[in-house]
Amino acid sequence: MPGLLSSVQVFDLSTGLSEAGWNALLSNAARANLVLPHAEKVFGRQIFTPRIDSAEQLWLTYSKPGTSEISLVLSCTEGPLDKYPLFIIPTIPIAEFTPEFLESSMMALCSALVEEPGFRKERVFSIFSVENIAEAFALTWERLTGIGRIEKPYYSAFFSVCTESTLVRQERPPRPSEDVILDPRLAVEQDAEEIAKLCREFAKTSEPFTLSKEKAGKEAELLIANKSVWVLEIKKGKEKPEIATIVAATRKSKGVATISKVYTPEKWRGKGCAERLVRHACSELLEKYKEIVLYVGVENSAKIVYDRVGFQVLRDESLLPQRWLEIGFDENKVELGHW
Repeated sequence: MPGLLSSVQVFDLSTGLSEAGWNALLSNAARANLVLPHAEKVFGRQIFTPRIDSAEQLWLTYSKPGTSEISLVLSCTEGPLDKYPLFIIPTIPIAEFTPEFLESSMMALCSALVEEPGFRKERVFSIFSVENIAEAFALTWERLTGIGRIEKPYYSAFFSVCTESTLVRQERPPRPSEDVILDPRLAVEQDAEEIAKLCREFAKTSEPFTLSKEKAGKEAELLIANKSVWVLEIKKGKEKPEIATIVAATRKSKGVATISKVYTPEKWRGKGCAERLVRHACSELLEKYKEIVLYVGVENSAKIVYDRVGFQVLRDESLLPQRWLEIGFDENKVELGHW
């Protein structure tokens, strides 16, 4: 059963999230895009096909001692394909996370996880959060469990956002080509096989989180069923149409949608396909959502594409780009999941 450790409260399927926990997430919906949409699906607050029925759903909130204000929300959950990394969402300004505060909050969260009945330390295969929080958690978890971190982060990314006011609707003129039709659209069931292939190719760029053919097929079916994936179809003369790019937006909550996957196979790169489809998807999403967010790899050359569409990197209180890290743990001692 969920318990209480110092300033940490623990919630699961039997208890549901507290009202304060929901409010903390909803008040930080963009930053909480990793946690809030999933929690809403689990507790039936939004329609999702199929219903998520895994019982392995756990959330921890941390408040400063002597206060009721939630500073951090940690999720340890499982989605339709596999277990997710640990996500930690800060719900107060980043500037307030002093070294002392980071040390005490991470020790409290890590201790609460270890002491939770039935929790296995092997479950924690990676942590994804704002850079200083991810680093502090990894250090504390390593000391507490003896499971070492992997030196090179799995993922280092900037957090960026696009709104109606920043979206650049004017497209660059397409490169001259005879008898070519470009069709950006929501995917349909007939696209499933090709989308599965592209999902699998995309996963190969994100070691160690690769996908089997079976799981890639399941992901494609889910994306299509939930109207969460767009394709750019290219028709050239009498040739068979091909999908040149996919864009997926899988995490949505009130006012916020998250682009979680953009992939163009090598054959179509350098032709403006991704930019065209990202812009199209954003135009449609902004009819319903106020903000579209995404994480773009620090060394990802696609950043220029997102810049041209209208995504702006968010900055913290010191005006530095908001950087997020995924830090993995010794793969010989943990059980890998996927996200």
